[in-house]
Amino acid sequence: MGKSRDNHYVPIWYQEGFLDATTKKTHYLDLKPETRLLSDGRVIQMNSQWQSSPSQCFCQRDLYTTFFQTLFGQYVNDDIETKLFGKIDNEGAPAIKSFLKNDLVNCNKYFQGFLEYIDAQKIRTPKGLDWLKSHYPNLNQNDLMKEMQAVRARHCSIWGEGVREIVSAENSSIKFIVSDHPVTIYNSAFKLDDPSCNYPNDPSIALKGSQTIFPLNMNYCLILTNYEYAKNPETQDPKEIRTFNRYFKHSYMRTDSFIRSRNLNNNEVESINFIIKKRANRYIAGAKKEWLYPEKNNKYNWEELKSILLPPSDELFQFGGEIYIGFENRKGAFQDELGRKTPENKSLLKNMSNDSIKKEDFCGCGSGKTFEYCCFNKAKDERPSWKELSIRERNIIFYNKINDILDITNGKSWDNIREELSSHHIKEIHELYAFLWPAETDFIKLLPKPDKQLRAVYSGTIDIRTVAPLLGLTHYFDEIIIQSPFVNPNIVKEEFNPTLHPHQYKHETLKNLALFFELMPYIDEGYINFIPDPCDFDFHLRDQKNKMANDRKEQVEIGPKDKIIFDALKKDDFEIIDGYLSETQIKNKIKKTLSNLTDEKIDLTIKFIRQRTVSNPLALLQSDLMMNGGQIMMAHMLPNFEISFFLCQITGSIFVTDSQIRWGEMMKTGNINNNSYSQWSKFIKNVRELQYHLNVNPQQALILRRKEQLQEISLIFHDLLLQISNQGFSEEKENELINKLIKSNHILWQQEKENLNETFMFNFVLSISNKGFTNNNVQRMLLNYSDFKQLDNLPMAIFIDVDWKRN
Repeated sequence: MGKSRDNHYVPIWYQEGFLDATTKKTHYLDLKPETRLLSDGRVIQMNSQWQSSPSQCFCQRDLYTTFFQTLFGQYVNDDIETKLFGKIDNEGAPAIKSFLKNDLVNCNKYFQGFLEYIDAQKIRTPKGLDWLKSHYPNLNQNDLMKEMQAVRARHCSIWGEGVREIVSAENSSIKFIVSDHPVTIYNSAFKLDDPSCNYPNDPSIALKGSQTIFPLNMNYCLILTNYEYAKNPETQDPKEIRTFNRYFKHSYMRTDSFIRSRNLNNNEVESINFIIKKRANRYIAGAKKEWLYPEKNNKYNWEELKSILLPPSDELFQFGGEIYIGFENRKGAFQDELGRKTPENKSLLKNMSNDSIKKEDFCGCGSGKTFEYCCFNKAKDERPSWKELSIRERNIIFYNKINDILDITNGKSWDNIREELSSHHIKEIHELYAFLWPAETDFIKLLPKPDKQLRAVYSGTIDIRTVAPLLGLTHYFDEIIIQSPFVNPNIVKEEFNPTLHPHQYKHETLKNLALFFELMPYIDEGYINFIPDPCDFDFHLRDQKNKMANDRKEQVEIGPKDKIIFDALKKDDFEIIDGYLSETQIKNKIKKTLSNLTDEKIDLTIKFIRQRTVSNPLALLQSDLMMNGGQIMMAHMLPNFEISFFLCQITGSIFVTDSQIRWGEMMKTGNINNNSYSQWSKFIKNVRELQYHLNVNPQQALILRRKEQLQEISLIFHDLLLQISNQGFSEEKENELINKLIKSNHILWQQEKENLNETFMFNFVLSISNKGFTNNNVQRMLLNYSDFKQLDNLPMAIFIDVDWKRN
């Protein structure tokens, strides 16, 4: 049986809904007709308009075909055409018929398949595939088909939660046309010639004012509108990302809710046809030739066309509102009008605007800086959200409330906390964390965006016992992003929930509090951005991360320097656990390993263990810790490789790690182009050969960080990143940066030499790529956040090479 290599990106059965009833053919118009050079030098335009049957149109050779090399030659695979799109079309065809007939039983049956068909129709066209390719550095045909399948159905939740209207052209003498990109996106805020809508781009569906137009046949057209915009079109910013935007999520939807009351006149149908034509790639088709030229009869104002697409306000009652569901097990479920599963936490909102803020006021983003020195010169898409409490503000609230919970404000010491930390305290602390970080948080909106700041994402061991060098690193960057190890009760299973089993989290909470207290002065001043896990707020992101990590788990290699850290932490943890055991448990453990010890020596050993526990600031001073399930002991390597890479591109940061594991992952999976290293090889070599200093005294390191003369190295990296981003290499510039680096490092040494007993020695290892580091897995994750400003690639990565034995 032959392979299906002539791929119809608009299915034949769908095209048949736009046929001329007399000829059973359709009129086609080529918007970009080919030209031909004649022998006499004249250039003629080829035929741009013709009539044909659907089987001959909207198809392209090997659009979906994949090729594999075997021992017997090239193998041609047509599974995408026959199996993937075959199955989708088999669902789509009866779904469209059901919605045209308003067959409620089948509308419910095919609702999911209907949305998936529309989504597939958007991505499967040449324009859709070119859009997908534009988000990756280099995809071959096989990779393109893989990525296309991975992002399928990404718009279904957004469409399903919006307002669904089917408008009719039955009373109009002009009918709907169809294009080679049938799913058309209109947003009144984007003009026809807006550069952001240049081929192959359309306005994002996730923007509040974006409306989706999809003709079901020549007489009926589906219009999908975001509920927020439909309800208040005049007060909403059409370019703003919709509230609680998630491309992949589980939502409750009424499958019978469709507005069907509008019968459009000729002018209204022509207006929709005009939009379809302007957003087409190359071809449009209609039952009559004259319908292909809607601009002949009218001069359209692009922005005013929104009035035709907006659904009638008196029928919006079918959408929105709150949904309450009860189940047989007496559990329930809730969903608000925007798809959130818990009511909005209004305590986390704030009312800030550019109109009411002055340059000398604190900035609306919550950075703690004045507006003049923070967001004043930043475009809107470069700012974190001004509508919610910032990450820093939430950390400050968390810190202050913890002080109240533990009575630190009344003079309780750390040893008092070790003695008195109770299950009630653990429960309160984690309930507070859950309150500050609900699962529906629009977290990406709170993150900093790529700007002129020298920002780094740290990826490695997050532990109070290893954090000291990180504090010294703040000398070298404007801001370091570190992921918090606190467990969010909103997203964990009941058996691991610290609010339900607080006793088991006593040790882990003490350790995390020690870390948080140490970092807090840096968090307050904006040198450290202490963020929660991004996966806490997007389960699809979490599932992607877990699968990617599992797929490469065999590649993970623990280096000797990692082993030193891990062994030291493990040893300390075991010693702490020993101190938590009862006297009987310790005796039994000693007898199993050292059976010849006398009772006197056993007693001395127990005394030593107890004294060691008292002297360890991370050990609780309580006797019942191993009862009621014992203690959960956790190690944190955060964020994982993919999320670190993801955060770097979202925030415009450098990848920084002191972990050989993470560095190895970057070198193996970062798609590094070795040819791009030669330009900066001399600078990299000089950076590598210099020794740097990290002050590990938290108070001293903070004082040094505030000194402007010590920020010269960060300015050098600023300059370096600018050169890399603009591909502006020159040998003269390289030598200038090297000289500045040597000089600034000497200044830092002069400042630190009085505190050598509190200083770590380390080396910077740079990895620079003019073409940037990319990773297809990370690009796929970023695709669901492409509405936000982000880096196309990662220009630089840094390994902090600490000799732990020497230090």
